[in-house]
Amino acid sequence: MSSIQVIAEIGINHDGSRDVAKKLISESAAAGVDGIKFQYRNLDNAYSNSSREIGDELLLKEIKKNYLSPDVILELLEYSHENGLQVGISFFDTSDINDFENTIDRFDFFKLPSAELTNSDLIEKLMSYKKHLLISTGCHDENELEAAFSPLPNDGWTPLHCISNYPLTLQNAKLGYLSHMREKWQRDIGYSSHDSDWEICLLAMQAGATVIERHITLDKEGEGLDHSSSSTPEEFRKICLFAKNMDVIFAGCGRRVPNQGELLNRQNLGRSFFLNKELKAGDLLTENILDYRSPNTGISRKEIKQFLGQRVVAGVKPGDVISKSHFKAHEVLPEEVIEFSRKNKVALPVRLHDLDKLQNQFPIENFEFHLSFEEILSDIDFSSIRRANRFSVHLPDYISSTKLMDPFSADSEQKEASDIILERTIDFASQLQEVTGKKVPVVGSFSLVHDNLDRFYEDHASLIRKTEKREVTLMPQWLPPIAWYFGGSIRLDVFNQERDVEKIKRHNLAICMDICHLLLGKNLYNFSPRKLVDSLSSNIQHIHIADAIGIDGEGLAIGEGEPDNMEIMKYATEFDCMKVIEVWQGHLDNGAGFRKALQAIYDLSMSEK
Repeated sequence: MSSIQVIAEIGINHDGSRDVAKKLISESAAAGVDGIKFQYRNLDNAYSNSSREIGDELLLKEIKKNYLSPDVILELLEYSHENGLQVGISFFDTSDINDFENTIDRFDFFKLPSAELTNSDLIEKLMSYKKHLLISTGCHDENELEAAFSPLPNDGWTPLHCISNYPLTLQNAKLGYLSHMREKWQRDIGYSSHDSDWEICLLAMQAGATVIERHITLDKEGEGLDHSSSSTPEEFRKICLFAKNMDVIFAGCGRRVPNQGELLNRQNLGRSFFLNKELKAGDLLTENILDYRSPNTGISRKEIKQFLGQRVVAGVKPGDVISKSHFKAHEVLPEEVIEFSRKNKVALPVRLHDLDKLQNQFPIENFEFHLSFEEILSDIDFSSIRRANRFSVHLPDYISSTKLMDPFSADSEQKEASDIILERTIDFASQLQEVTGKKVPVVGSFSLVHDNLDRFYEDHASLIRKTEKREVTLMPQWLPPIAWYFGGSIRLDVFNQERDVEKIKRHNLAICMDICHLLLGKNLYNFSPRKLVDSLSSNIQHIHIADAIGIDGEGLAIGEGEPDNMEIMKYATEFDCMKVIEVWQGHLDNGAGFRKALQAIYDLSMSEK
């Protein structure tokens, strides 16, 4: 459950219809709320027979029209539980509770309506059930709040700021009272919203509300007293989206670290210097032979002056980007690092075009192909594949320039294209297995949840079993909480938190544990990475390694992230499986990032525990 709880108040917007109430419940669940709440009044106790006030007559008419019996409410309670929702109920009198007899414990929480804030008997009765009590504060002054709250225990209740106007104009929301209430009563506080503008709920969250309660309706123009101060399911989706992500939205209180999407955009949109004339070893670099163009993969404008007039140590062809490696002797990886990497299956990511270069430059014998959807659909030349090497393959994340890999998409074109790319990737892995005589696992970033997590895992477990018939192991990858697809960012809700552990183990999935993603998830969800890795130790058959900071700072060089990260990275080196270095753009500048990372992994492994 999210740190901000969203409750959809069914109220009287069901118009007395069991079917409408069920529709409101299912729409609430689809919107992502945490719970729903009913109201109940025994009609015999609701109003005095002698009442002659116009307002009373109008309200009594509405209450009678929208009455649901305890049996119907209990039926709807079970339906709500089936939809994964917590269920609460408001009472206006202690005697009304008796209508539910011994079924009262089936409710998950209770709500004291604003009108009954001074009803100490009702508060005491509801608190006695040891379920959480929400207390709405509308209609009452500070003295009455003090009298109601002072006798209460420290735990088990949350006050809700509320202005009892239906609807409430935004100029009268008085959200500043949230801070006053939290400071005065030293506890979590919430907001019961009747606003004309649902966006006030977002401001209440930002002001510290940890509970948002608002009425839900299928038609804001419908007849009845509550529809105009309610929200549609679509508005609830937006409320829940912000509630779920409010902690992430206000993250980042620390040193600025670009996320990988920003780095990708900086590379693609930025510029660096490229040669327009051939240079031979020993030639001087001069300004007149340089073009300043995209992408930003070499020396930048900020750095170029220090290299002008220097001699290159090796030949550079026209069109090549100028990098720092052109001005210093080639660094050779120490033999002990090479031997360690071979023995411990430490690998580097490669593309088809740089396989030869990286195999020669880093003879560590372990590599993972990271191919684009265009490459995997092309005719692949196997002449550069060395039989002595060990390989894995990363399934393309994309099937086109605008769509993600998704073999379970409702979009027939996306599904068909995903199936084709998946099949071609499995074929490629099978051919690599034939050439090398070694298993070639395929790692995939499966991130799109369509129905629910259970269905997601069932579908992917079935898909993985199908690939096993081809004698290729397909491994889902542990994912970050925020991904950088297409240079933008998107929140992911699968393969990245503790709740996924049980589902992975239930389906006995072999997985690729991405240590960088694990650390990002730890920073958002506050779990122990060591405990999570231990719980999945029998499922982890492949590992990706890079450093991380915050909730989206991924792909950092090892040692550039948070100091505590080193412990779990060292632990990861002890697993008997391929461990792929995934530092951002490690292949650039003549592989400087890869060289540094391989040395760091060796040093880390050799360090004392």
